[in-house]
Amino acid sequence: MSNKKSLQVMFGAVMASGLVFASAVTQAQSVANYPQEPVKFVVPYPAGGVSDVSSRTIAAALGKKLGANMVIENKAGAASTVASTYVASQKPNGYTLYAAPVSIVINPALQGTVSYKPYESFTPLSMMMSSAFVLQVNKSLPVNSVKELIELIKKNPDKYAIGTSGVGSINHLAAEYFIREFGLKMVVAHYKGGMPAAQDLLGGQVQMMFSAANEAIPFVTSDKTKGLAVTSLERISTLPNLPTMNEAAGVKNFEATFWLALVAPAGMDKGLQDRISGAMRDLGTDNELRQRLSQLGIDLVTSTPEVVTANLKRDEEKWTTLIRSIKIN
Repeated sequence: MSNKKSLQVMFGAVMASGLVFASAVTQAQSVANYPQEPVKFVVPYPAGGVSDVSSRTIAAALGKKLGANMVIENKAGAASTVASTYVASQKPNGYTLYAAPVSIVINPALQGTVSYKPYESFTPLSMMMSSAFVLQVNKSLPVNSVKELIELIKKNPDKYAIGTSGVGSINHLAAEYFIREFGLKMVVAHYKGGMPAAQDLLGGQVQMMFSAANEAIPFVTSDKTKGLAVTSLERISTLPNLPTMNEAAGVKNFEATFWLALVAPAGMDKGLQDRISGAMRDLGTDNELRQRLSQLGIDLVTSTPEVVTANLKRDEEKWTTLIRSIKIN
């Protein structure tokens, strides 16, 4: 190789390494200077519901940690698909964050086709919150435990009805899970929301349902219904006397919870991902925030990005298998 060519190769290598170094410096400066503008915090549900309220509460606390002005954008529709599709199309610059629900991995099975990919379209950051369901029954039903309820249903196949807040909702899947886990025969009655179903539970048109904790607590604590168990792996602080389904039914792996995870569009810089994820994990030590959410029937849950992905995969396998077995779509 001639001296001239050798110099050209060396010059090219120096320029390339210089560009890589300059890019790394620019990215580091970008992370250090973040945020420089308001951050959109996308919530996939209408304003006013418990998911919205808890998301706003967590977003405000995260904003303080990051020094960011969080702007909530409610993008409801198609069981969160509208919001998921929107976030997937945004830039991964940290100025769009998403309170992603468990349905992010369920909707492809429920709806057949969605305009995003649950893993490839998003950057995981941290878990945000989880909420158990409460198995509550009509006051007049002659049972006081889950085992008594199972025995009653088995003795009277197709006589009793369980309400849900809609086809494909997590409490619908919890109901189907319950039916299959214990080999039961009963009617599954779908409503447009948890509260209409709860009203028919009070009236006796349906005899039981898995209700969101925040919706069940007023009924159970005022003795308008009988609470039998919660669907989380541990008891919840707002109803500490209620056993878990595993405790109540003598099983090991019954779990059905609604959760939200914090994600961003795919392709986020690793340094920025680490900064936002770290700020979320810092919130995990905020006892005041935890207490405020607990009053809503919500558990504050923060984690590494890897835990988000693991939870997505776990619930994707569990719920899509069930969805296909009962042929929802």
